[in-house]
Amino acid sequence: MRDSLSGQAGLLCELLTSAMEPKLDETEISLGTFELLTAIYGSGGRATQVEVARRLGITPPSLSEAVKSACARGLAEQQHDSNDGRRKILKLTAKGRKAMQSIVKGVNSAETKMVEGIDPEQIASAIEVLRRANRNLARFLQDSPTEGAGKTRN
Repeated sequence: MRDSLSGQAGLLCELLTSAMEPKLDETEISLGTFELLTAIYGSGGRATQVEVARRLGITPPSLSEAVKSACARGLAEQQHDSNDGRRKILKLTAKGRKAMQSIVKGVNSAETKMVEGIDPEQIASAIEVLRRANRNLARFLQDSPTEGAGKTRN
């Protein structure tokens, strides 16, 4: 798989995760909690629990423990939706936003090193290819949920 897009994307993901580890350790946030906070942040800082679960590719019940832990640590808050009491809204707290900013700063630093010596045009092309590949894969997973393994990922 070394010569495939998915193989290279997987390797890049592993390397970026390794580069993030010092910031995760510094903020005392696990990779799973970081993914949860990222999903909330990526939804505009306020999202329903169902939306966050969908973004993470897991079921809402699987998300419950991670949400409880993040709320207990003061990284996120869970509120009932004022328009629909059955829905739960997740929001980042100031502490959660601060932790995210610190980790993102570390990721940005790693990205600067990662693209060193690469022509900006090639970087732009690579970003566009990955965007299209992400959209295609997301569409595939949405259209055929039974084929999209990994629905219980944490």
